Amino acid sequence: MQSGFLTYVQGSVEIEVRKGKQEQFINELTHRNIKIWNVHKRPSGEIRMSLFVSDAARLRPLLKQTGCRMHVLRRDGLPFLLKKIWRRKVLALGIPLFLAGIYILTSLVWGVHVTGNDKISEQQVLQAARKHGIYKYQWSFKLDEPEALSDALMQELPGVSWVGVRKEGTQIYIEVVESALKEEKPLKNPRHLISTSDAVITEIFTERGVPKVDPNTRVKKGDVLISGVLGDEENQQIVVAEGKVKGLVWHVMHIEVPLTSKTRNYTGNMIQRNYVVFGSRGLKVYGYGKTEFEKSEAIREIERFSIFGWELPIGWMSEKVMEAEWTTQSRTVEEAKTIGLSQAEQRLLAKAGEGAVIHKTNILHEKTDSGKVYMKVLFEVEQNIAQEQPIIQINQGE
Repeated sequence: MQSGFLTYVQGSVEIEVRKGKQEQFINELTHRNIKIWNVHKRPSGEIRMSLFVSDAARLRPLLKQTGCRMHVLRRDGLPFLLKKIWRRKVLALGIPLFLAGIYILTSLVWGVHVTGNDKISEQQVLQAARKHGIYKYQWSFKLDEPEALSDALMQELPGVSWVGVRKEGTQIYIEVVESALKEEKPLKNPRHLISTSDAVITEIFTERGVPKVDPNTRVKKGDVLISGVLGDEENQQIVVAEGKVKGLVWHVMHIEVPLTSKTRNYTGNMIQRNYVVFGSRGLKVYGYGKTEFEKSEAIREIERFSIFGWELPIGWMSEKVMEAEWTTQSRTVEEAKTIGLSQAEQRLLAKAGEGAVIHKTNILHEKTDSGKVYMKVLFEVEQNIAQEQPIIQINQGE
């Protein structure tokens, strides 16, 4: 099997050998180390084969010796392409100039875009960027790394908490995150605070409104905890109930943990491959040869060329093929239970909200089946249970 790339560079011809001593002709080719491939005999008796163009000139004495005749069916490869181009000198000169133009155009910065700015003007960001070499028609290879540019712009621009710089083709994008300023709280509509779930009250702190429950009392989902109605039926005032109410809430979770776990590790062995991309196809230019890794993972990065903001169907792809090993580790039932409970607690606390605390954990049911540990667990969690409920006021006509 010939390497397609090497065959194309050296050039090849497909020939048809007729009449004469064809078997002797092929034996002579082998004896003289002339490489041939795609050898097959046609029903009419002719033999077709492919060989390098450099070996074709060595066939004349063999043809005369064996009485065979040769007919060239097809010519392929770089030598024939160059010969054709040489006949068209204008085209031969135009292709390098075109490629040089493409390189120059794709090596310039054609646009700088600013996003995320509100209080800081775009002109202020562009002026700071220009001090660090970011401006239109700048050579992109003269720019520092994006991380260094981000740090420099953060020092240059007051009132920002983060600046991100990224390059996409010939465009530079600067993303600004401004520092959060203390703003006035928006006006709130009249409301009650009600319970989000069944619970036992552990703590209640009222800033405004009328508390309707006491610590150590049981409430149901939807019960009013702090009322936004002050006074009696004759003299009422509707306010925005505010405060904090905590309660013990019970959560039942079903946990499933396997007794084995697979871990992927990279050995450090890697193969680098590079491709020139034309549309959806890639031509490999570096990294030939088969991958001998039994298991591997490929990470690809594609950069498309663009001109004046228009993305070209030409690009460059780098591929890293990294050797990976998978190891299987066994767990005891107790280890699986510990892992499952820990993961469940993390999910539960994230769901319960800030300040939630798990007081008790009770395993209601446990079994081991088909390589897994199954548990039904009751968690007692102290969490914020207050939720807003708007008060709808109906104005009655006199």
